[in-house]
Amino acid sequence: MEQNILDVIKNAEMFLVGIGDEFSPAVEEEGSDFLSMCRKSKFYEEVGEDHEIFGTYDTLRSLIGVRPYFVVTMNTDDLIYRSSLEDDLIVAPCGSMGKLQCKEHIVDAKEIRDRVMETGDESLAVCPVCGQPLAFHTVSNPGYLEQGYLPQWEKYTKWLTCTLNRRLCILELGVGFSYPQVVRFPFEKTAFYNQKATLIRVNSKLPQLPEELAHRGISIRENPLQFLKEF
Repeated sequence: MEQNILDVIKNAEMFLVGIGDEFSPAVEEEGSDFLSMCRKSKFYEEVGEDHEIFGTYDTLRSLIGVRPYFVVTMNTDDLIYRSSLEDDLIVAPCGSMGKLQCKEHIVDAKEIRDRVMETGDESLAVCPVCGQPLAFHTVSNPGYLEQGYLPQWEKYTKWLTCTLNRRLCILELGVGFSYPQVVRFPFEKTAFYNQKATLIRVNSKLPQLPEELAHRGISIRENPLQFLKEF
């Protein structure tokens, strides 16, 4: 199987990459209240450059080389934007823990978040534009503002049309079943319609492939960070 994976990567003309929660540092803070979310946001911001996640992203970038690619990340940690992958070739449809939003505006989280953490006063989390209450700009927010990612999503969908009938390597790394309509199902559909595509699905718990992709898909039950380390 290892040689088969190497052959797919070596012979690919283009890469479509999906990044899931297995590709994000573990966070002890699991609360959903605003102060807990602030601490989680701060944790992601303070992840050091020596963390293995950055080396793994660099390995992914090296595997792709000079070939065209696009990355869809389910993660909201923003760490991918500190890697060697190009920002304009990434779309993050689930939002960002580095941003806050009210019902109308999206703003940077850092200053407001730090003030709330210093004082413990959540009432300070108000929009600097209109004064409305703020929440983190992630898909878990019932009022999630999709305009934060839609321009980049449009660029991604246009890019995707150029992959048809090309040798496309679809690398799905650690993507589970949270919002499967964003990565898992569309990636399967892309692999199904492009007869020259191969889907490599890497997941420590959910690597299963649909029956119709049995001959053009590779299922690997492994943590994606470890999988890329092997390269």
